Formats: sequence, structure tokens, C-alpha cells
Amino acid sequence: GFVARKTKIPTEGQGFRTNNNKFLRLKMILTLSKEALLSAMIFQAKKDVRYYLNGICFAPDKKLFATDGHRLFIGEHDTEGLEGNVIVAINGPKFTKFKTAVIDTETGVVSYLDKNGIKACIGLCEVIDGVYPKVERNIPKENNPVSEIGFNAGYLADIEKAAKLYSPKYCGIRIKPSSTIGSAIIEFAGSFSKASVVIMPMRL
Repeated sequence: GFVARKTKIPTEGQGFRTNNNKFLRLKMILTLSKEALLSAMIFQAKKDVRYYLNGICFAPDKKLFATDGHRLFIGEHDTEGLEGNVIVAINGPKFTKFKTAVIDTETGVVSYLDKNGIKACIGLCEVIDGVYPKVERNIPKENNPVSEIGFNAGYLADIEKAAKLYSPKYCGIRIKPSSTIGSAIIEFAGSFSKASVVIMPMRL
């Protein structure tokens, strides 16, 4: 899996810590596209004891991560000047009819905007007080041809859902294996370099 190390659960009053162990103020506005948010929610953990995986990680350089330990979603957000990781869990009903999501970490409110920038609906969120794993080290550096490779069919079904978000009309993917036993990168058509999923193979 992608998450091997354990993280100590912070005690009350510790505040939010980034991966470089500095405190980060939570008064900020995070923005991202519908495609990025809904795709990340597909691949994040649900009710995992590793509580820090039950959310979406907004990282510096506009990088967005979500993982359940077996799949890793890599996308982009639109927030400028983020200096540390912020883990956000989206709560309540799942909204799908919007163009952009604006997350206020101080109030815990998510504003879903339409293509004209008008607020279509609002939802709730919370910042998860924890340290997100250094998932980037799990991204394969090489792309090597293989004779065959196996994947969990259920995982591929989720990849189809995300691919349709990024390219509804031409739902294609590009698979870049690293080896028969190593993880592979799957890129979505129409969003190459913007969104991808790293997935572990399955022994058949």
C-alpha cells in the first residue's frame, strides 16, 4: 500500500501541524474545480482508523492528493501561496452540479459556484488535525513495458468514474506500468499532467 508509517494522534490543543512540523493558521480559502474535488473524494479513505486519510490533502504548489492506502489520486487545486498541507473532509450531502468549490477552513463552509461564479449551494467541511503521509515518494519514476499486469476490477471502475468527470464525452485513460509487481500511473484523457491515479497491481 501507499501508507506504511503510523502517525501519532495529536492531543487537544496541539493545533494543526504541517509535514515540516510548523503550525499553520487555518484561516484560509481553498479553491478547486468540480473534477478535482469529486475525483479526490472517490479515492480518499472512508471511516479509516488512519483518520488523516479520511480527507483530501491540499499541498503546496497547487498539488492535491487523496488516498485510501491502495490508490493515490494526484490532482490540482487553485489556491495560491499555500505553504503547508491542509487536510479537509467534505461532510454532508454530495453536490455534483457546480463548477468550482470554495472552502472556508475557518467557518467550515463549502460554497459551490456555477460557471458564472454564482453560489449554487453550500455544504459543510472540517479540517482534519493530522499529518498527511509523504505520498509523492510512492509515485513511480519509470515507465516500463510489461507482458501482462493485473488490477482489481473494482478499482478500475472507480477510475472510470473519475475519467468521466474530466472527459465526459471521450472517457479514455493512459496506463503507464512500472513493472508487473510495481505500481502503475493511470492518466485521464483530456487532463494529462493535471490528474492521474497511482494504483497497485493485483496478483492473479
